[in-house]
Amino acid sequence: MPSPIMKATLASAALSSCSNVLAQILEAYRDGRPFALDIAMFLRFVTVAFLTSPPNYMWQQLLEKTFPAYEPANKHGDNNNEKKTKSDDPRDLEKQIPIEAGGAENKKPKLNVKNTLTKWFIDCITLGAIFNTVAFFILMGLLKGQSGSVIMYNVRYETIPVIIAGYKIWPFASIISFSCVPVERRIVFLNFVGLLWGIYMSLVASRV
Repeated sequence: MPSPIMKATLASAALSSCSNVLAQILEAYRDGRPFALDIAMFLRFVTVAFLTSPPNYMWQQLLEKTFPAYEPANKHGDNNNEKKTKSDDPRDLEKQIPIEAGGAENKKPKLNVKNTLTKWFIDCITLGAIFNTVAFFILMGLLKGQSGSVIMYNVRYETIPVIIAGYKIWPFASIISFSCVPVERRIVFLNFVGLLWGIYMSLVASRV
């Protein structure tokens, strides 16, 4: 059975494939020409997804480990419950049962707002956004056989516009991801959100 990181990578590649095909269809429609799949462009875009998904998966794991989204439900309640329910008096047994049955087990984990906002800022506003965008231009340039000067030109002049465009969608997606989606499914969720973003990036890749 494939590992979680492999599953996430395959899901990312599949969604990137859909994004690129849709982007090429839109380009053909916009230019008023018949659609013909550009295999080279398609393979480059999917290859970038294969190369960047594992580091992104590990990055999400690191963020979750460093800044857990939820506090343990019984973090502060176990000792208190034990003190309240521990008794040798048989008359207290009737009181102990409902407390033990409906206590910590039924409490929902509490969202750690500070950690969630910290992860959102690191991943979406600063490091995550910058590293992913720069990696995209470098890898795409290498796959296209571009010279170092052309790659650095794209990194210098295309990175900021792409990041600004990303601010229109990724902050909201990241908040939902960090607060509602299990960490092992987070990269897949972000890739679903990134289907439209992938179309945009495919159009960027075709012009750089």
